[in-house]
Amino acid sequence: MTNSSNLQSWLTRPHLYAKVDRELATRSLREFVRQAWPIIEPHTPFVPGWHIDAIVDHLEAVTRGQIRNLLINVPPRHMKSLLVSVLWPAWEWIQHPERRWLYSSYAASLSIRDSVKCRMLIESPWYRSFWGDRYALAFDQNTKTRFDNSRSGYRIATSVGGTATGEGGDRICCDDPHNVQEAESDSIRKATLDWWDVVMSTRVNDPRTAAKVVVMQRCHQRDLSGHLLEQGGWEHLCLPAEYEGPGKTTSIGF
Repeated sequence: MTNSSNLQSWLTRPHLYAKVDRELATRSLREFVRQAWPIIEPHTPFVPGWHIDAIVDHLEAVTRGQIRNLLINVPPRHMKSLLVSVLWPAWEWIQHPERRWLYSSYAASLSIRDSVKCRMLIESPWYRSFWGDRYALAFDQNTKTRFDNSRSGYRIATSVGGTATGEGGDRICCDDPHNVQEAESDSIRKATLDWWDVVMSTRVNDPRTAAKVVVMQRCHQRDLSGHLLEQGGWEHLCLPAEYEGPGKTTSIGF
């Protein structure tokens, strides 16, 4: 059965089964990812994996307030952007539509790509049929780089070194801050670190409750990951492509 067929079957399921699906997806980000997959990737089969479970578990810990600063290192093509930048904010808005999100990447085109996918998911018939009574997207502020909702939440997409948004966030997220092809340049790399320290990391609305998430592949010993680990205070979820022996255990037991 294709993903498109799966989506159609969800939309036409008996009311009782639909209520069960909705409740499971509301409670569990992992279940939300599984159900939402046919919408954001209709032509690609969903393949579960332990790396997906690990990222999901730690993002849920951020939502619960158990983790405040999360650094995720994972190689490319492991679904990191879809999980962190597309699916997670749409899921957290189910219970907390008032939360405000700032997203950045080394290129504005990447931030915009994920913003559009997140908005598409939220506006999908599946999502609206389950949670459309909780909030709606604002008509007067609904663009590729920013969309607001009726509960005062918003999602803003910007880029590393781009113009400061002038807005604050409850979730400060950075997805791939470095262009790997430029990672060997000391000046460009330092500019990225300065941007994080001076601009992006200072945009939190309430330091007591806000959370920061950085997800990226390692590209240099002195990249943003190395910078944050040197500073300390970050939960580090490191998922190498190949097993490198036992590593550190995170605070939630991974």
